[in-house]
Amino acid sequence: MSKNRKLFLVLLQVVLWSAFIALPYFMTPRFNDAPNTDMFLRLHSQLPDATQNIFLSTLALNFCLLVFFYAHHYFLFDRFIVRKRFGVYFTLVIIIFIAIFSISHFYKRILFPSLYIERSALSFREIIRASTWYMLVLLVSLGLKLLAQWRQAEQRASEIENEQLRTELSFLHAQINPHFLFNSLNTIYSLSLKKSDVAPHAILKLSQLLRYVIDEATRDSVPLSREVEYLNNYIELQKLRSAPTVKVNFKTTGNLEQVVIAPLLLLPFVENAFKYGISNHEESPIDIFLMVDSVQISFTVKNKKFEYYEKHSTGIGIPNVQRRLALLYPEKHNLKIEDSDDFYLITLTIYLK
Repeated sequence: MSKNRKLFLVLLQVVLWSAFIALPYFMTPRFNDAPNTDMFLRLHSQLPDATQNIFLSTLALNFCLLVFFYAHHYFLFDRFIVRKRFGVYFTLVIIIFIAIFSISHFYKRILFPSLYIERSALSFREIIRASTWYMLVLLVSLGLKLLAQWRQAEQRASEIENEQLRTELSFLHAQINPHFLFNSLNTIYSLSLKKSDVAPHAILKLSQLLRYVIDEATRDSVPLSREVEYLNNYIELQKLRSAPTVKVNFKTTGNLEQVVIAPLLLLPFVENAFKYGISNHEESPIDIFLMVDSVQISFTVKNKKFEYYEKHSTGIGIPNVQRRLALLYPEKHNLKIEDSDDFYLITLTIYLK
């Protein structure tokens, strides 16, 4: 939101609330022109201006309604309506009304003591008037909040749609990048020249990997088992062209068939480990663990850090996947990155409920 728009909204709220607070003053009858004025002023001789004090008597209620509006807008709605704690919400709304009405009522008793000497403590008309204003403010606050949420949902849906379009266009280039593809083909070509028995297996892995990207990447979600199969194919191809120093430990636990996930969401973390965590001369362990239960998906990738690759890291892949997570799993994921001197560790948790 631009600064000019924010300033306009602030000024608009100031004007509207000023009009709301001043409204009772302009609706209050002027007792100097009313019948029996002398009798009224004698009853309230301690008040220099009856009209002014009747306005002041409504100020407490209006001010409390103003505070309630913003407390509801920024706290009550998000804390209870969004979390579907409706019972607590309605109980608090009733309690707050009782508190606001009590403050306004006792303020009037203090300001107009002579009016309450021979009157009952509560007036039914007073309750109806206060509850009407209270419900009006409550409905306005609810309407504005629901409208804001609808606009946010529309904006998020539009961002997700645009992100998916950009992702679909960039998958073959960014995720299955030409460098990896050409190296895989060269590896397969070398295996073929040697008439290695592994060559057909490598071709099969590459074809499965490309088929997954072309067929599955356009979907909103895929079974987690398909995503794991894709990662296995990617790892197998990487191992074929890596030195024997690279040791990959990939383990999964839980029922992968009953869980779905956004396609190609886990690949950037594995790709990052192979890109910056391997060496042809030193031991290069890569540990990948995936755990699934009824509540969450937990995915961790750990690799050693090598100074050369660290200096030449572009750092593009991880920010991109963080953006996708924010769009696809808002408030339903947790990504922790531990970047130490010796190793790099990411832990991704996606909450299913």
